[in-house]
Amino acid sequence: MKHSELRKQTVMQMLRTTKKLTIEKAMKVLDVSESTVRRLFAQLEAEGLAIRVYGGICYNDSLASGGYFEPKRLVNPDEKVRIGHAAEQLIKPGDVIFLDSGTTVMALSAEINRMITEARDTSSRLYDELHKKYSSVTVFTHSLANLEMLKSYMKINLIGGEYREGKRDFYGYLTEELLRNLRFTKCFIGADGFSEEAGVLASDFGTARINQLALKNSEQKFLLVDSSKLGKTPLVSFSPITNINCIVTDTAIPAEVASRLREIGVSVITA
Repeated sequence: MKHSELRKQTVMQMLRTTKKLTIEKAMKVLDVSESTVRRLFAQLEAEGLAIRVYGGICYNDSLASGGYFEPKRLVNPDEKVRIGHAAEQLIKPGDVIFLDSGTTVMALSAEINRMITEARDTSSRLYDELHKKYSSVTVFTHSLANLEMLKSYMKINLIGGEYREGKRDFYGYLTEELLRNLRFTKCFIGADGFSEEAGVLASDFGTARINQLALKNSEQKFLLVDSSKLGKTPLVSFSPITNINCIVTDTAIPAEVASRLREIGVSVITA
């Protein structure tokens, strides 16, 4: 077993018992540096297994209650990390971006957090470059997880509304009304399914409406989705696939599908 996987299992075993783990405690138990612990915590949150808080990490209680981040939905975590890394490179200084509350978009937030934290610990030059970039970026999100991962590094605005405990986000009338009046240079959204015929799909109406409004009010539209979602048709389609400027996915997407998407004007980035 790889050291990284062993550390992950050790932390999860401790969280199931204690519900909370500090950075200092994890450093001592795992015998690793602070930057290594922070990267591990960011990965666990990106996979929906835990929730980062000031100074440490907490067990995601929705795992036990059958919420949004339940284990059966935590598929392809490695692919999501790579997608998050590729998506980070699409953010430019001065961007005003919207981030949805799905786990693949959370992987983007986790990657930003990881890069800045690691650079701060290892490379003053890279840290200065990242700080300069993200100090001019403005983020809007309805996700508490995204807020927690990004609040220390850039200007971030939480879009409120009715709170959904399982997803740790806000939705409903107030959320939609706020979104109607906002404009973004870029939006990054996820999906529960996508295809050329059915478009981009979600499993619930609230999420579908939020992402539909974000797409409408964004200059550039990015869909972050792993290839396992291809061909799945959950409850509601909220956008034609041609409304997306670019899909960021993993290398398992069939070459013929990627080719057809490019032919209809949708860029495809594989990571």
